[in-house]
Amino acid sequence: MQAEQAQPKYKHASTQADFEAAKQLFVEYSQSLGFDLEFQDFKDELKELATRYKQPKGDLILAYVDNHLAGAVAVHEFEPKIAEMKRLYVRDDFRKLGIGQELVARILVSAQHLGYQAIRLDTLKSMVGALKIYHAAGFKQIDPYRFNPLDGAEYLELDFN
Repeated sequence: MQAEQAQPKYKHASTQADFEAAKQLFVEYSQSLGFDLEFQDFKDELKELATRYKQPKGDLILAYVDNHLAGAVAVHEFEPKIAEMKRLYVRDDFRKLGIGQELVARILVSAQHLGYQAIRLDTLKSMVGALKIYHAAGFKQIDPYRFNPLDGAEYLELDFN
């Protein structure tokens, strides 16, 4: 596959097929981590993708390269006026194409359009590439806002004001 020569395309998930594609990608993502995401109720999340990550309180953006699903990112309401970014993932074959940065940029715009004043996320220190993207986008470290039992958990927030 010559992913480096193709121009990525981005789509807001809206159909059942979109959410099914995202589900497969999120399962792949979870398997790549080497730990169980059930502390975040991952199985329930997979069942509720079409409601949790759908407007007017959420969004899910898919990235495609030559009609191949390359990556995704999602946002949902964490509490009134505060969104949470979830599941930024780009498949290995499509990394280094700027897809991760573009997914983050697009989900930030979406969160603002949905009326959120800030967006949070939790990640791990070991996710160096993702951390670079988050810091470049303006995220700042904050105190823990949710339970995460994993060593090296980091909590970030971007204030839109």
